[in-house]
Amino acid sequence: MSSRIIVKNLPKHISDDRFREHFGNKGEVTDSKLIYTSAGRFRRFGYIGFRSEEEAQQAQQYFDGSFIDTSRIVVELAKPFGDAALPRAWSVYTKGTTLYNKTHGVSDKAAEEMANAENKEKQKNQRAIRSLYEELLAENQDDQRFKEFLQVMAPRASNKTWANDDYANWQTDELAAIQ
Repeated sequence: MSSRIIVKNLPKHISDDRFREHFGNKGEVTDSKLIYTSAGRFRRFGYIGFRSEEEAQQAQQYFDGSFIDTSRIVVELAKPFGDAALPRAWSVYTKGTTLYNKTHGVSDKAAEEMANAENKEKQKNQRAIRSLYEELLAENQDDQRFKEFLQVMAPRASNKTWANDDYANWQTDELAAIQ
C-alpha cells in the first residue's frame, strides 16, 4: 500500500498551498507536488503524501468524486514508480509513444533508430560499469572491508533476504536444546 494519493482533474489555476490545505483536512500532509510539463504548463494532476497509509485511504475515500471549484476530482492511491500494474504511458509528453512521435514529427523509422541508439548507449554504460567493477575488485581483493561493502551493495537477488536464512537448516534437537 501507499501513503500517497494521486489527484486527477484539478482546476487549472490551483496553487500548491491551496492544494496542500484542501487535503490537509483529512490527515497530516507530508508532501505535495503538482505536475507541470517541461514548458511549464500545468497537467491538472498532482500527488499528496500522508503520514500513514490509513490516512491516505481515508482521504481517497472522502475526496474521490468531490469538487474543487467546478472540477470534479478523481482520487486514487498512488502506485510506486515503475510498478508493473501501471498502464503504459500514452501521453504527448512521453518519448517513444505514437502520440509523442506524431506531435513532434518523428517518423516510425526515426523513432526505431532512436530506441536502438538508446539501447546501445545503455549497453555501453553497463559494459563500462562492469569493467570498473572488475577493476576495483582486482585492486582490492585483499581488503575485507571492501569485500563487505560489495556484499552489502550487491543486488537483492544475489543476497539472502534475511540474516538468518540458514535457520531452516537447523536440526530440531538443536532447537530443543536452545529452548
